[in-house]
Amino acid sequence: MSNRTLPRLLQSPAVVLLLIWMLVPLSMTLYFSFIRYVLNNLRKPEWMTPALSNWRGFGNYEFVLKSKDFIFAIQNSLLIVCSILFLTVILGVLIAVLINKSFPGQGIVRVLLISPFFVMPAVNAVLWINMILDPVLGLQGIAVGSINDLVDGLRAAPGVGWFFSLWPELTPISFRATQTSAYAVIIMVTWQWTPFAILIFMTSLQSEDQQQKEAAILDGASTWSQFRFLTLPHLGRPIAIVVMIQAIFHLSLYAEIEIVSRGNGNKNLPYLIGEFANNNIGAASATGIFAVILANIVAIFLLRIVGKTLME
Repeated sequence: MSNRTLPRLLQSPAVVLLLIWMLVPLSMTLYFSFIRYVLNNLRKPEWMTPALSNWRGFGNYEFVLKSKDFIFAIQNSLLIVCSILFLTVILGVLIAVLINKSFPGQGIVRVLLISPFFVMPAVNAVLWINMILDPVLGLQGIAVGSINDLVDGLRAAPGVGWFFSLWPELTPISFRATQTSAYAVIIMVTWQWTPFAILIFMTSLQSEDQQQKEAAILDGASTWSQFRFLTLPHLGRPIAIVVMIQAIFHLSLYAEIEIVSRGNGNKNLPYLIGEFANNNIGAASATGIFAVILANIVAIFLLRIVGKTLME
């Protein structure tokens, strides 16, 4: 037995199990997407079984493409994912650079900053939509009401009353509404995933070359110049990795959208799959294949970015 045969034999059970774990669900989804498979249909009871005799071809894909929510779900998926990526990267870089300096209580601050990442998505959504973003009982409603009361009191003050009389009365935003529910999802997911970016960037900053920064200081480089030409290039690879990992995860968001809006004006592809899966398994499977294609396109695009960054 050669030196390579034994390691391959030892690895083969895990490889076979992984292939089964991946290929069986994907194959079933692909098969269901080409047949008429409806869970509850009294007119056509034969459609209630996933038989090959119910072959429909590309009919399910055509049905999904003509669905009024399909294009909107893709657009909303890209809006949510791109917004979260932009905010988490910006906030992650700024906070990581800020806490990279030595100060009293640095360890406690780092633990507190990372802790939101360990909150379950459903719990995160419930806390934000009820305790913070609620226009009546949440912190938003309390803050807006307090500001309005303060402005009302200052309107009667001598000397400055005329100025505050020009201020309009603030109205709390209902983040459960059709137009704003996507923004609520972006806010709460950004809060939860920014610590992940902070952790990656903070780890990378530990290996930054301090001699280069000292030389830049001696040459009279400003703080912004050091950040622009030394710190940001050093964070290029971690930023690319954070973008790739988060994009894959955020394309499958479901719990936050369900809790915030129940899909009212705020749907992505996973939520659309859930709606179809209540009865029409064929359409849900076709939507799942579209989601796989979209995820692969995004992953390939981001992997090219990561590969290009690593080669530089």
